[in-house]
Amino acid sequence: MFKEIKKCTLCGSRELASILDLKNQPPANNLRLSLNRKLENIPLILCFCNSCSVPQLKHIVDEKELFSNYFWVTGTSNTAINHSNFFFNEAINKLDLNKSHVLEIASNDGTFLKPFKNSGHHVLGVDPAKNICKLANDNGINTLNEFFNDDLIDSNPKLENNFDLVIARNVLPHVKYIHSIIRGIKRTLKKEGFCVVEFHNARTILKELHYDSIYHEHLYYFSLTTLTNLFESYDLFPFDLSHSPISGGSWIIYFGNENNIKSRILLEELEKEKIEKINALQTWQDFSQKTKNHSLSLNKKLS
Repeated sequence: MFKEIKKCTLCGSRELASILDLKNQPPANNLRLSLNRKLENIPLILCFCNSCSVPQLKHIVDEKELFSNYFWVTGTSNTAINHSNFFFNEAINKLDLNKSHVLEIASNDGTFLKPFKNSGHHVLGVDPAKNICKLANDNGINTLNEFFNDDLIDSNPKLENNFDLVIARNVLPHVKYIHSIIRGIKRTLKKEGFCVVEFHNARTILKELHYDSIYHEHLYYFSLTTLTNLFESYDLFPFDLSHSPISGGSWIIYFGNENNIKSRILLEELEKEKIEKINALQTWQDFSQKTKNHSLSLNKKLS
């Protein structure tokens, strides 16, 4: 059901330093109908790659165990529904999209594709959860029940170079085959197309002590710097940035095939990460100690 990594699954380095051990935990969202069903406890240890500076989990749970039958439905959250309309309007204004072809990876019930479809865009979702895909298709959002990767495009050549916009919201930190996903994004985009990525901001995790965001679904904890470095290695270049309310504070970052001028907010936030040493091992070790102190303080109050 899970395995321990011996090297960074992003860059291959063996220079992994342990940061925070949250002991054995059952996978989040592992809801059960009966208490008689035994939950497997899995180590939950955060480590840091000294080569690419990405914090990541030391133990990876098989993705089919986590995502083939999923319990989170995006459309049950009013915050997500409101954000989907903001997300749509901002993407349309920033990217000047008109009757475009839009693909969303891990599209869940299609909440974020719905505004695009209602405005006349051609939409396609891809999601690994069979129960969620049925819900999306029943709601009129065309959705493939698949994991998005290189193999999917190989078996569906019509996907290649077909999309003006590819959306990846809160999915990249979840998957061990992240390189296959980014290659897939690159292949599905038209030359003049764009990719929009939303992810829980590492700076917010550090500053606001979001250690509750560390669980088995979240394999990686990206900063703006580390995520843009990863995308640029596939010739996908960041050019703009905006805020999201999801997960208590996320970034929405815009990528294109061309190395366009970066917006002021993107440059400012990248510089802040340098000044605040967001991508330094010591910063994450300090986070670990603050987490332990918070735990001790809470337990003392409860006692």
